Amino acid sequence: MQQFDIVLKNDKIKSYRNIAMIVLLLNLAIFIYLLFFDEYRYESASAILLVGIYVFMRLYFIKKYNQGNYLDQIILFVLAGCWLGLQNYLMVTALVILGILYHLTLQKIQFVFTPEKVTRFTFPAKEYDWNLFNNVILKDNVLTLDFKNDKLIQSEIENQKSINEQQFNSFAQSQLKVQ
Repeated sequence: MQQFDIVLKNDKIKSYRNIAMIVLLLNLAIFIYLLFFDEYRYESASAILLVGIYVFMRLYFIKKYNQGNYLDQIILFVLAGCWLGLQNYLMVTALVILGILYHLTLQKIQFVFTPEKVTRFTFPAKEYDWNLFNNVILKDNVLTLDFKNDKLIQSEIENQKSINEQQFNSFAQSQLKVQ
């Protein structure tokens, strides 16, 4: 059975990472501010220490394994745990929701094309029958999905070397003709 896995580039990831960094810095600023109040001193110092340990540990692994220089969604859950220690449940809830959304936005946008259907493996996963498409084409590393309801998905692909454009396009056209 012929199958094509195509991963689309997500140009917004840098913006999402910048937002996560801003959230981190704002929380650290609040924890530093809370150091000046006797009733929150130990909890906020613990929060700063915990976040600092996680950030330095993350930087160590980035340097050791040559990973991309970014913070993952775990930092938002660490911040939520710090706010839990301060018993601010509204901030805990907000940071947990942000952490989940941040995790979902960092996922790869992947489409799998099989003779039966086209499946998108991002949250929420979705399956499309071939009869929903007017055209499916891959040209110059840009995937275009033209739906019959005038919806259009067009994006540059990430795994450029692994896909033969001519082979994919002939596969897609044969599936469109069958439906």
